[in-house]
Amino acid sequence: MASKTPTRLTPTHPLHRPKPGVLALRTAFQAFGHVAPGATARVAEAVFVRTARPAPRAEEAAFLARASRFTVRAAGQSIAGYRWGDPTLPPVLFAHGWWSHAGRFAPLASALLDAGFRGVAFDAPGHGRSTGWRASMPEFAAALRAVGDAEGELHGVVGHSLGGSAAIYAASHGLATRRIVTIAAPAELMAWAHRYRDMFSIPSRAFTRMQRNMERRLQLSWEDLDIAAHSASLGVPGLVIHDVDDPDVSWADARAIATGWDGAELVTTEGLGHRAVLRDPGVIARVVAFLNQ
Repeated sequence: MASKTPTRLTPTHPLHRPKPGVLALRTAFQAFGHVAPGATARVAEAVFVRTARPAPRAEEAAFLARASRFTVRAAGQSIAGYRWGDPTLPPVLFAHGWWSHAGRFAPLASALLDAGFRGVAFDAPGHGRSTGWRASMPEFAAALRAVGDAEGELHGVVGHSLGGSAAIYAASHGLATRRIVTIAAPAELMAWAHRYRDMFSIPSRAFTRMQRNMERRLQLSWEDLDIAAHSASLGVPGLVIHDVDDPDVSWADARAIATGWDGAELVTTEGLGHRAVLRDPGVIARVVAFLNQ
C-alpha cells in the first residue's frame, strides 16, 4: 500500500477512447441535435447505456464453472447468479463493474472461500449471462438488491468500479449487509454523462432531453446519483480501496466516498490502475482481514 500524493488523471474508460464511428456519431449529433432534439436524445441514451460482454479469461471461466447457478428478476431482466461454498457459511456478495462480469472476482472470491465465507455473485443487466443490452448504476443496484434479498442478510458486499457505487446505493436503499468494500468505485456519476456529452458534442437541448428520459425510465432524479451523499447515510463499516494511478476513476472519488462515511477506512494503492487492483495479493489480504473483523 502506498501513500504518494493522489492526482486526478484523464479517464480512459472505453467511452473516452478514440475508436471508429466516434467522429461520424459526433457529426450526426451536431447536425440533428438542434433540429430534432427528441430523436437525438433517444439515440444518445441508447449509445450511452449500451453494454458489452467481454469473454472471461480461462481462469475466470473455470471459476464460474464451479459455481451453483441461479436466476432472479431485476430491472426487467433475468439476472444470472452464482454461488460457491458451504451454504451455512456467512455470505459475501460480489458486484462487478461496467463492461465486466462475475468472473472478475475469481482471485478475491477464492481467497474469501478459503477464509471461511461463501461467495455469491451475479452478472449485471446486459452483462455476462444476464439478459438485456443496456444498464445503468441504478439497474446494477437493483440486480444487486435482488440477489442480496434472495440470500438474506449478507456478511459483506464487495463492489468493483460501478459495482462499488451500486453497492453503496443499494445499501442506502435497504440492502441488508454488515460490511461494504468498494474498490475503484466512482462517486461522481454525473461526470461520466458530462464527459460523454462533451466527447460527442451533444447539443444542450438534446442532452437535457436525454437526462429527462433517463430520469423517467429509472424513476429517479439526476441528483440521486451522488454516491458520496449515499455513503454518508450508511451505518455499517466500510473499506474504500483506490489506486492513485487509476486512469478510469479518479482517486478523488474515493476520498469523496470515504470522507462522510462514519466507520469507513480509505486505503490508497499505487501502480495497480483500475483493474489489476482487484487481483493484487495485498489488496486481497486487506479485504479478507476487513471481512474477518
